[in-house]
Amino acid sequence: MSRTGLGGVLLVQIHFQSETEALKLLEYVSVHPLGTELNEYIQFQPEQGLFVTIQDKYPNNLLSLLSDVFYSFLLEDKLLNRLEMILRHKFFYREREEIDDIIEIACSIIEGGDKQRIFERERKIIGEGLQSFLAQKVSFSFDSFATFRLKSFYDSLQGYVEAAIDEYKLEQDYQSFIATLRDLLYEREPKMEIVHLLHRNGYHFFDEGFRRLGKYEIFKMIDKKLLAENPIYIDSTALAPLISIAPYHLNLYTDEAEDGLVQTITRIFEERTVILPIASFNGDPPAGKDGLE
Repeated sequence: MSRTGLGGVLLVQIHFQSETEALKLLEYVSVHPLGTELNEYIQFQPEQGLFVTIQDKYPNNLLSLLSDVFYSFLLEDKLLNRLEMILRHKFFYREREEIDDIIEIACSIIEGGDKQRIFERERKIIGEGLQSFLAQKVSFSFDSFATFRLKSFYDSLQGYVEAAIDEYKLEQDYQSFIATLRDLLYEREPKMEIVHLLHRNGYHFFDEGFRRLGKYEIFKMIDKKLLAENPIYIDSTALAPLISIAPYHLNLYTDEAEDGLVQTITRIFEERTVILPIASFNGDPPAGKDGLE
């Protein structure tokens, strides 16, 4: 039901779970282009929420304002809470750190897909729902409004949470993979003091004097036991030789520092690694097409 204010003006009350939420929505009103014109018609009352004064001369502007701020509040403030609820109640996550990490991934997935475009349908639903409530001058709660009017929105979030969980698990597996190889590296006696690794059309090994190591020479250095006994796959073109040689210092020449294998190598070798541009390489480039192999 609506309330009647002074002078017989009708007021629509909007309830929230907390005063913090009501005040947050009011912040969105204050920064909206129509906020200066209409903020006097949306008032906060402690322990009661917001009261919207229904004015016949501003029906479209008031609806536009409320639709926009509801939409912003939903995506910027309620989204994180809903993602956490799904993680806790659907997938039974309890650890704060895990929940925060997965939510961060989920938000990245949503942002990567253009959040405003993905949820454009929700903007329309919010507008239609608010139009109905304001026309009938019916008070309501934001959460009930969102639960019943935006069920499809909340349902769609589960798909993003599932994708985020998959990505989180892959990242955990990758970190475990890095840790295992790092342990293997630090358990080994170095076979060479320095290795120069040139990343250009593949990976090419050079010793301290920039003498290129042939494929057979590298193959002989690989610890076959390392490959046979380790339960995880180790790349045989670069990782297996590097871990087998276990150099004290690794100079990695590359112009693709973000390359996946380059990143993996630097994470395993940590402070032993120096990343350098290919232009600073002092050895003879591998023979072959365009000087490469």
